[in-house]
Amino acid sequence: MTEFRYPEDCQSNEDIADYWAVRLDQSDLTPAEEAAFSAWQDADPGNPQRLVRACQIWQSMEIAAAEDGAALSDSATRDTRASIDTRADEPKTVDLAGVRRDLERLGALEGGSGRLPGMRSAKRPFRPVLAVLTCLVLVVLFGYSAFQPDPDLVAAADASVVGQMHDLPDGSSIWMEPGTRVALNYSDALRDITVLEGGIFIKVAKDASRPLRIHLNQVTAIAVGTAFSASKWGGHARVEVSEGTVDLEDRKMRLARLVAGRAAWQDADGDLHFAEVAPERVAPWRGGRWIVDDMPIDELLARIAPLMGDLTFVRDPRLGDITVSGSFDISKPHSAHDALLAAYGLEERAFPVGFRIISRK
Repeated sequence: MTEFRYPEDCQSNEDIADYWAVRLDQSDLTPAEEAAFSAWQDADPGNPQRLVRACQIWQSMEIAAAEDGAALSDSATRDTRASIDTRADEPKTVDLAGVRRDLERLGALEGGSGRLPGMRSAKRPFRPVLAVLTCLVLVVLFGYSAFQPDPDLVAAADASVVGQMHDLPDGSSIWMEPGTRVALNYSDALRDITVLEGGIFIKVAKDASRPLRIHLNQVTAIAVGTAFSASKWGGHARVEVSEGTVDLEDRKMRLARLVAGRAAWQDADGDLHFAEVAPERVAPWRGGRWIVDDMPIDELLARIAPLMGDLTFVRDPRLGDITVSGSFDISKPHSAHDALLAAYGLEERAFPVGFRIISRK
């Protein structure tokens, strides 16, 4: 069997998910690819969901690029027109040329310098119907997979939920950001919490025989009796400690020990970063504000997204790294969103199914 190798630009699980989303839409997999695809799915519990999301994004790009001018649904058309054509003195039609330019910038069409890993050449005709069917099959297959636990706690996409406290079976107390989904696994031997997406603040009931573990991407935060925040937004895992100590581990080793006033976050590439944080400013969203210091813009937009109809924001690959510092009112997500775009000279293009590309003006 011929040895399979990923393209050099596949540097993370998210990159590999993008690669398989594109590859599955091209043709049948070779035996070597089938073995690699199966091994990748089994390697990380989060990989099946990453693939579903990548397929949904790829589907949206194909549909937009293949559009021949037929009217989109009323809601999608209104969103797209508002984003790409605000001139009142001209007919309000979909700017297909603008859509194609954006896709070229992403590499979905020939001529783009940026692209998703392993993305095919646009010289091959688009097959949006096959893409839709592929994604539907994947959703059915992976929706019932044991790899992704069902959430036990779900915070509504409403700013008012930040003040709600939930009591856990061990006596701990937890608060959640809007849109957060959390899975619990409690027994006589363990206390495990998985943040599927979102952010929490937790006051841990002390139990030395059962340290509480919070799973975030590739990192696990472990505490006995302490108070800290843990989040996973937009592929960024973050832990900030307000009192006590928290150990950070991956599957192989301890990575760090955080004391009160210390923070750590893992970026989408898996690199770990550290900083100081005032204990009283840990999880300020409980008071109704996001107060951020050098936070990646992807992470902040992911926090805002549930309050804007659960949109999916995708950063133009050529945008580069942008970090944000400031204070934003949770009850005014659209104002926070608009302020971010204005402050950094950004614009967005709207596509069907709530998919928006952020790029430079």
